[in-house]
Amino acid sequence: MITKKLTGVLFASTLILGLVFSNSASAAFEPCTGTGFDISDNVTPNKGCTVLSPYNGNKNDSLALVNTAGFFGITDWLFDGKYEIINSTSGTDGSSLFNFTGGSQSGTFTKAFDAILSDVMLIFKDGGDTNLVGYLIDTLKPIGGVYTSPFEEPPFNFPGTGPRDISHISVYYRRGQNGGGGGGGSVPEPGMIALLGTGLLGFGLTHLRKRKKA
Repeated sequence: MITKKLTGVLFASTLILGLVFSNSASAAFEPCTGTGFDISDNVTPNKGCTVLSPYNGNKNDSLALVNTAGFFGITDWLFDGKYEIINSTSGTDGSSLFNFTGGSQSGTFTKAFDAILSDVMLIFKDGGDTNLVGYLIDTLKPIGGVYTSPFEEPPFNFPGTGPRDISHISVYYRRGQNGGGGGGGSVPEPGMIALLGTGLLGFGLTHLRKRKKA
C-alpha cells in the first residue's frame, strides 16, 4: 500500500513539473544578423529583431501563436490590428495605434495618438519559404519610423530575386509604464523548477510517514 501511495506521489509530482515546463516553454527563434545578411535595421528605429524558427516555417501570426512563442520574452502581448498590403504603394490600415503609409516593399508608420505603452512590436508576414519577423519598437522615443521588407535572401532561401513582398504588418503591444520586455509568462529559472520538484516530493514523503504512523 505504501509503495502504491509513493508511486502516486511521484507520478503527481512528475505531472505537475511537466505542466510547468509545457506552459512556460517558448518557441525557438533565429537571428536577424549573420554571415552575409543583416535585416536587423529594416525597421528603424527599433531595439530588437528576431525571426521565428525555422527561417522557412511559413507561420501565420495570431495572438495565441505570438504569446505561445514568447516574442522577446513576452507572453502577454495584446493585438492592435494589421496593415494589410494591397500593392507596391498602398495598404489597408487596421491598426488604431499607428498610421501606416507605403506598400509591399517599404513605407512609414507614425503614432496615431498618445498612449502609455510598455512594449510595442511589429510582426512582418510574407509567405512560403519565409517566417515571421518581429521588431521591438523603442517606446522611449517618439514612436514612428520607416520599414523595408525584411524578406531577403539570405537569411531566407527562396527561388527568384528579393526582397519578397510583405503580406501584412501586425501590431502588438503591452500597456504600462515599464518597458523592456519580460512579460507575465516568462520562463522559470531551472533552479526554481528543481526546487519545486524537490518540494513536491518532500511533501509527499512526509505525508506518507504521517499516515504510516497513524
